[in-house]
Amino acid sequence: MLVEEIINRILSSRRDLTRNRILQMIDDKIKEAKGFLTVESAARAVAAELGLEVASLSLTKGIHISNLVSGLGDVTVTGRVLHVSPPRTFIRSSGEKGKMRSLYIADKTGILRVMLWEEKADLHDFSEIIGRIVRFSHGYVRRGYGGKIELNIGSRGKIEIAPPDISEEEFPSVTNFFMKINQIKKPETRVNIIGLIVNVYPETIFTREDGSTGKVRRLELKDESGRIMVVLWNNKVDELSDVENGRYLELFGAKVREDLNGRLEIHVNGSVDSALLSDLPSAFQQNPIPLERR
Repeated sequence: MLVEEIINRILSSRRDLTRNRILQMIDDKIKEAKGFLTVESAARAVAAELGLEVASLSLTKGIHISNLVSGLGDVTVTGRVLHVSPPRTFIRSSGEKGKMRSLYIADKTGILRVMLWEEKADLHDFSEIIGRIVRFSHGYVRRGYGGKIELNIGSRGKIEIAPPDISEEEFPSVTNFFMKINQIKKPETRVNIIGLIVNVYPETIFTREDGSTGKVRRLELKDESGRIMVVLWNNKVDELSDVENGRYLELFGAKVREDLNGRLEIHVNGSVDSALLSDLPSAFQQNPIPLERR
């Protein structure tokens, strides 16, 4: 899409701005992003900040993750799937039920959270697509949790698994974004990890200083490189109530801490994306995790 179309849209809506001023705003936006925005993405960002609708100006040819900015509409993004969370239901202000699902994809420029809404959350067996290339079309970009950029796929959106015109070699391997247990070296870091559950300990209820109660549950995770304790907190205890030996657990953005003895462990709270899997995704099977039930 030509930048000229976006500039003309701004000029027709904002009589107080000159062409030179708009060009300067676009240039400032590119400098602010330290070169990680294309001219077109910067122009769209300027239009969005001015409150103008540019969704009809389609980004149908696709855009790299690093070039996404809040306010873009009708966007096409392609990436390799890193993580898929289970679907969740919620209650709208009208009292009606809604459904959503989140997943993470990556291209050579970055990682992106994708939000799937309503029927799109159930459109595919998403647990089977970790490591595969997926193209999302007709999405819109907004800032989500923590102010981070997210791609939203609603009723107009389209999801295409393994598009034939896309080469696998254009995208980094899924294993590039995950750590082995023996690579976890220091606390206060965030990690992505997948491992086999080999021990599940009972849930514990505790009382906080303010009198409220909380939940905690520990389990042991292993891969071919070692073992580590995982600590589930509060709503994650309920969300992962089906944990059992022999299942795989994928964690995305979990926090590493030290226990009282100085040993590293992984903590999982509401900010961490997680999923229980019956089998190890094929993308990780080059180095299979030995099955051990006890």
